[in-house]
Amino acid sequence: MKNQLKGLGILSLTLLLAACGDADSDGSSTASSQADGEKNLADKQELRLTASSEIPSMDTALATDLTSFTVMNNVFEGLYVLGPDAEPILGVAAKEPTISKDGKTYTFEIRKDAVWSNGEPVTADDFVYAWQKVVAPETASGYAYMFDGLIQNATEIINDEAEPTDLGIKAISDTELEITLTQPTPYFDQLLTLPFFFPQNRAFAQEQGDEYGSTNENLIYNGPFVLEGWDQASSVGWTFEKNKEYWDADSVTLDTISVDVIKEVTTELNLYENGDTDIAFLSGSFVSQYSEDPNFHSSLNATTFYIEMNNLNNEETIELSNPNIRLAIASAVDKEGYVNNVLQDGSASIDVFVPAGLASNPTTGADYREDAGDLLPYDLEKATEAWEKGLSELGTDTIELELITSDTEDSKRLAEYLQDQLQKNLPGLTVKLRSMPFSMKLTTVREGNYDMAVNSWIADFADPINYVERFDTDINRMNYSNPAVDALVDKAKATYDDDEARWETLVDIEKVALGEDAALAPLYQSADSYLLNPKVNDYYKRVFGPDSYKWTWIEAK
Repeated sequence: MKNQLKGLGILSLTLLLAACGDADSDGSSTASSQADGEKNLADKQELRLTASSEIPSMDTALATDLTSFTVMNNVFEGLYVLGPDAEPILGVAAKEPTISKDGKTYTFEIRKDAVWSNGEPVTADDFVYAWQKVVAPETASGYAYMFDGLIQNATEIINDEAEPTDLGIKAISDTELEITLTQPTPYFDQLLTLPFFFPQNRAFAQEQGDEYGSTNENLIYNGPFVLEGWDQASSVGWTFEKNKEYWDADSVTLDTISVDVIKEVTTELNLYENGDTDIAFLSGSFVSQYSEDPNFHSSLNATTFYIEMNNLNNEETIELSNPNIRLAIASAVDKEGYVNNVLQDGSASIDVFVPAGLASNPTTGADYREDAGDLLPYDLEKATEAWEKGLSELGTDTIELELITSDTEDSKRLAEYLQDQLQKNLPGLTVKLRSMPFSMKLTTVREGNYDMAVNSWIADFADPINYVERFDTDINRMNYSNPAVDALVDKAKATYDDDEARWETLVDIEKVALGEDAALAPLYQSADSYLLNPKVNDYYKRVFGPDSYKWTWIEAK
């Protein structure tokens, strides 16, 4: 077994603290930026935001959700960061690395002016400690799988066949870091922008023990901001304050960012209308209501919403282990009806897992979705046929399944729609609904205590492997397993020197996992529709990844 840990991924039922911008394909900000010398800065540089979820954890080795990752992206910094155009730019790394001729060994120099918020320097050992912590089996990190097959000896460590100290990362000195890969990885710089590749101060983290990352008092920071007013157990909001110790503090204009957890769209909209928040995300009828507002913005993002169907609930085989039952469920939902008549926010129905706009065929330029085809479209005839066949194979005429969702307004609305569609189109099926706070939902899915769960996956980086590897036996949380799929995933990861062959393999993974096995049920690719205060400048919209507020500023108007 390559990885006994289950990668949780970035799951959310809404884009939590989502980035803001217009629909331009170049990733530009919603407000026109001005040259530094021409900025008409407001006296008070405060950005006011909302989030639809609490922060589950601030330990980079343990966090798995977009809310945590967004906060981490603003208070910590890795070797690279995502720039305004979503391209990796140097962060803690002083310059581009030296790469060995075989493409496997990277040597980085750490910036000498990079320090933690307690004044201690960021060292190469901080990366060694943090990465070893992720792959250590006792950590049970949801993202250990990202190191598996990537960093030398990670696979053996994860499987408890080697020690974390054997990981292919070495501090040559305080400022020199050597990383050894198992094979050349062309998107490695993109991976290094992700929070689980960030450093942790060894001495501080060890001193905090199990309390590390549970409150702002149990953390130190090396990014543009520091976190204030947050406690894992009780916080319904938090504050970012400018980090005066940050090496690039001169590029940071904002002094404060205040965030309140708001789970109802109407409440968020009221706050915006009253001037108490700078952004309000819209859904349903609110989208059409405000679509002509000059401060309205909308664009698709690289997030796929889907139904996870668990084959093994608490070690007991359930009806969803039957491929025909899964196919019936995946084919019985009118997805276009939902996005057009319920969501009404610019989202698009999707019949594959990989979203549109993420990646293109290296030879033809065709979008991934075009090459993959419509693998699981809404098809009542196919759904009925598969349902009847599955019931016969199971020797029953009734099935009862529970569907879990987050407790946000949008999540509950989607759950009710799915319940209606599935019970109406699949006679004999009873769907019970259970909503819960986001962090509880993450735990429930991680522990495998569910039948079906509505989740979403947002790209960590711009490559289809980030999605299709989710079907690997050792990564998915649905207890789904197909050796043919596992072999294709391994092939896609190993085929790094033939772009065309690799692309075909990536497409083949979905054709098997979805087209043949209906491993999960794709629903829609989400869009951001929101109102943005025109005083906010350089607040960049990214297709994927957590936001950075490093370059944002408030204009005097």
